[in-house]
Formats: sequence, structure tokens, C-alpha cells
Amino acid sequence: MTEQELDKQYKKKKVFEDLKHDFKNAKEAKTSIDKIINEWNDAYYGKLPGMKNRSKYVAMEIAKQIELTKPNITEPFTNTSHPIRVTSSKDEKRSRITQKYLNSQFTSEFNRVEFMDKLVNLVYREGTAWVKSAWKFKEENVREVIPNATMDEILARGDVPDNIEEAGDNKFKVEYNSKKLIYNDPDAIICRNEHIFPDPGARTVEELRFLIYERQMTISEMKSSGRYTEDMIKKIEDKISATNRDDTTLGTQRDSDSLDYGNKIDYRTKDSARNKISILEYWGYYDLNGDGIAEPIFASWAKNEDINLVCEENDLPNANIPFYRTVYSDVPFSLWGNALAFFIEDGQKAKTGIYRGIFDNMALANNGQKFIRHGTLDYLNFKRLRNGEKHVFVNKEGMIEDGAFNSLPSSVFNVLQAVSKENEDMSGISSGGLALNSSQTNKDNESGQLTLAQQRMVSMVTNVSETMSKVFRDWINMANVFLEDKQIRALFTEQEQIDIASFENSEHMNITFKVATNAQIQVRLHNLNMLMQQAKALGETIPPELIRELVAEMFELFDMYDKAEALRTYQPAPDPMQQAISQENFKTLQLNNAKLEAEIMQIRSGIELNSSTVQKNILDGVAGAQYKKAQEAEKYSKADAHRTKTAFEPALAIAQIEKLMKERKTVWVLKQAKKNLSKK
Repeated sequence: MTEQELDKQYKKKKVFEDLKHDFKNAKEAKTSIDKIINEWNDAYYGKLPGMKNRSKYVAMEIAKQIELTKPNITEPFTNTSHPIRVTSSKDEKRSRITQKYLNSQFTSEFNRVEFMDKLVNLVYREGTAWVKSAWKFKEENVREVIPNATMDEILARGDVPDNIEEAGDNKFKVEYNSKKLIYNDPDAIICRNEHIFPDPGARTVEELRFLIYERQMTISEMKSSGRYTEDMIKKIEDKISATNRDDTTLGTQRDSDSLDYGNKIDYRTKDSARNKISILEYWGYYDLNGDGIAEPIFASWAKNEDINLVCEENDLPNANIPFYRTVYSDVPFSLWGNALAFFIEDGQKAKTGIYRGIFDNMALANNGQKFIRHGTLDYLNFKRLRNGEKHVFVNKEGMIEDGAFNSLPSSVFNVLQAVSKENEDMSGISSGGLALNSSQTNKDNESGQLTLAQQRMVSMVTNVSETMSKVFRDWINMANVFLEDKQIRALFTEQEQIDIASFENSEHMNITFKVATNAQIQVRLHNLNMLMQQAKALGETIPPELIRELVAEMFELFDMYDKAEALRTYQPAPDPMQQAISQENFKTLQLNNAKLEAEIMQIRSGIELNSSTVQKNILDGVAGAQYKKAQEAEKYSKADAHRTKTAFEPALAIAQIEKLMKERKTVWVLKQAKKNLSKK
């Protein structure tokens, strides 16, 4: 090994030592939040201790509130075929095509229902959810063998064969090997919180100098990724059998909980290709070339095997750290947020205690028992009573009494109702239904205020929308680099390919969600109907384009985007009657123009005939000449004025008719215009 290679190997080892130092400190800094998240998960699953021989009932308030809330949060992202809106102040065509691409990927190629359900569930349960923007790519080898092909057929195909052999009779055995694209699309991954190790010195996302992500990869996935060499994978395979899991407390607890749902995290397959390896990915900044400036890098190493794998420059289009977070309740100057359990865990414990007291009271009561005074029944009738047979009953009051539940004071139910109301306000669920139901939304629109529950719901939708907008911005930048020409031709029309050659400059694009629940959509439709009624009353003072835009927006609210686009681009065909009238009017104008030109020529010829008379009058004297000259000047002036007026009248008439046509006046108005022109 040369001295240069030894120096390079030493520097690489030093880099990994620094990166592992970052991982060690980031892992230690997460200990507290991991413990808190464990407690929130225990509250979600109802892990509350109970007394011996007493009720162990748990209210499960947190789990129920989350399950009731999820549909109202995920609905704006999953109930429409075009939830993403892209606007740009720089390029309207580019933003329109980008919007088409993002909606196609998010609603068709991406499993948005499962993704949004997991994201919202994790945010409510653990307070913070990390999403990684990614790009998934897969292709496979396709082998095609043609046993008997002529030379003309081979040449006509155009592809160069990988192998060719003579098969006799001037025919050949030809073999072609090609790559078939399985998928090449953007992706988003919801990360487990125990697998995220952010920079412990960062108080906000903008201050992150690195983020380490632990992911599970099989040997097969490592080989197909293209990042790892055969030597690296061979070293891992040699040590994989001796692997010992060393997870965080949160990871260990989650794996333990998952056993109840059929998961076995330590399961190993007999073949090495499907065995999972814990890979630590380092996304951040490091000075690799020693110039004192930290560059964006990507590094990875096998966690349990302690094998260094890759250390290179970040190859993403923006060279950014591709992780974004969503929190239920933000904690200032912290990367982690508070979960729903932080706010209503006390309420869950309170309801649990009240219900346990009620159930214990009922269980210890004498309900269903009979109390018989001594001597009321003889032995024979008492035996019949116990066996449920007919027996003689003594007609005396108070001799036989039935047991019953103990009565509870009304304060018990008052406290229970107060606790439930507080939990509803925090989660966004009301006892009468969803917080954002249609009746409440209509009421809020009138008063201009939102209830506490509605405010929490809207805030949650806004947080999720902001995170997904950042992910979609990465999708645009990655599509600019990773999309293949074949995909571009399949996704866009020829005109769209001309308008936009690639996706770039996403910084100038404003990516938002068309956030709207069904209740809000109904309210919006109601308001648009009122506007349409007002527009009808105002009549011609409202531009037709505005009415068309209102109707197009109503189409969008009904999820009929194709019809909305068709309405916006619709150009009505001209009315044949109006065309005929227009042509007739134009011909009339041409005739009038010709008539006026003839009059001008006649005036000019009269002036020329009078020129000889003018010369004769000049000889009669100075006074006579001046008089004749004044008459000629007056005639010329009248002729020029008449000519100027008649020259402008055809153009003015045409402009008037065009204006009348644009305003879509009736045939009677056009005929009246024609009549007025004929009078002139």
C-alpha cells in the first residue's frame, strides 16, 4: 500500500471517529425524550396499575381521542384528487405543470392514505414525527433470446446484440440483455423516533449541523442500492451472525409492544440476502478537504458490526438534510414537541379513577340478592325459593327484600363531564360529533370565531401541510435530476414539454394544500351560490369572466377538475346570425366608403374645372383676383374637411360594431346600428 493510500485511509478513519462521536452524544442527549415518549405510549395503551381485588379498568381516553380525530385531520389530504396547489410569481406555466406532476405522484403513485394515517397517529401519540424525503428507483435485467433470426431482422431491430451465434441456413441465434425500469418515483418515509438522532446542539431545525438516521436494510437492498461495494458487504456478512442488538430504551419498548401484534424483531432468515442490517446514515456538514469550510456530506456505517462503509459528498440536488418534522405542540427552542398525552393524561387518569370507583361500588353492592327475615318461610318453601320453584309467600311487608346498587352522588357525574369537556377541547372532538361539523362551521362563519376544539383541529392540519410542502419541494428538485426522458414523455404533453424542460428553481414556487373538510366545502359552495345570486341581480355590471371563474371553482369543490379546466379555457363559437349581420354591415360600410370617395373625387374635379375661371378673374384686377382666391380657398377647406370626416367614419363604425358584438347585444341592436349608419 502506497503512502498516499495510507494517508487517505487514515483521514477516512479520522472522519468516522468524529462522526461516531457525534452519534454517541446525540444518542445520550435523546435519553430523556425517549423516556417521556415511552410514558406517552404507555398512556396510549392504557398501562396504568390497579389495586388487588379492585377494578383495573382504564378509560383509554387518549387512544379514543386520537382515533376519532385522525379522520378529520387526514380528510383534507385524501378526499380529493388534486389536494396540492403550486403557484409561482416567476413562471405560471412551470407552476401549473409542476402542480400536475405532484398531484399525479401523491394521489396515484404514492400510498397517501396509509402515509397520512401513520403520520397523524404518530404526531398525536409521540408529539413529534420525522419525515424523510426520498427517491425510489428499481430496474431489472431483461434477457431475450431469438433462436432463428435473419440478418435483415437483426439490422431492422437496431439494437446491438450481446451475443450472436450461427444457427444455420443464414440464420443466427441472438441474445439481447437490457434494463427494464420498474419504478423511478419520489417517496416519503415516516421515521421511527428511536431511529432519529439530531444534532444535540441545535435548538431549531435551521441550526442542525447533522442528523443521524438508523435504517434497516437487507443485504439484497445494499447490493442493489449502488452505494456499497462487494468488499463492504462481504465484511458485514462475515460478522452478521454475531450481531447483538443495541437499541435505545424507546426502541426496546416499541419492539416489546409489537410482539402483541405478530412482530419478531430479532427474526433471522437462513439465507443472508434477506437478513436485515442496522445502518447508520449521517446527513450533515463536515470539512472533508481541510479548507476550514464544512461541506454537505453523506456517510454510513454498520451499527452493530462497527464497519465503516461510505463517506462522500451529499449527492442530493439541494445537498440538504432531507428530514422534516411535524409536532403536535411545539416546545420553544427544542426539536421535539409534546404529545396529546401531555395535555390529557391527567384527564385520562381522573376518568379512570372515577370509573373504577363506580365499578367497585357496583361490584361490592348487594345487587341481585334477596334478604329474608328469619322465620318468614318454612324449610320447604325456602328450598322452593332457592330452586326457583313456586313457593308460599307470606303477605307481610318487609319480610323479603331485594338488594340493589348503591346510589351515587351527582357530583361524581359533574366531575366526569367536566373532565370529558376539557379533553374534547384539547383533541378537537366534541361529544356531539366532530369539531368541524357543518352546523358548527356555519355558526362560526357567522360569528367569525372558532371554538377551542376547532382551533386545535385547524392548527394540526396547518402543521402537517407545512411539513408536506417541504417534502414536495424536495420532490421537485429530485425530479429535475432523476426523471428519465421516457417518463417525461409519458407524463406530459408535447406542449408541456416545450413549456417546461425540467423542474428547477423550486424556491420561487409556493406549494400549498387545498385544505378543506367536507363541512368546509359545503360552506364554500353555499357562499358561492349566494355570490351567483347577487351576480344575477347585478346583471351586466358583472364581467362574464368572473361568473365563469365562480362556476369553475364550484366544479373544483365537487372534485371535477377536468370540467373546471375546460370551462376556464372554453372559447364560445361565434353565432352564425351575428357573423352574417357583421358581414352585411361590413359590406354596407364598404359601399358607404366608396360613395364618400366618389364624392371627394367629384369635388376635386369641380375645383379643377374652376381653375380656368380663376385665371380669367385675375386679369380683371387685384380686387377680383383676391375675391376668387378666397372662394377657392373656402372650397378647398370644405373639401378637405369633408374628406377627413368621411375617411374616419368607416373605422369608427367598424369599431362600434365590434364593441357591440363583444358585449353580445341582441340582433335588434345590430340592426339599429346598421340603420344609423345608412342615415349617415
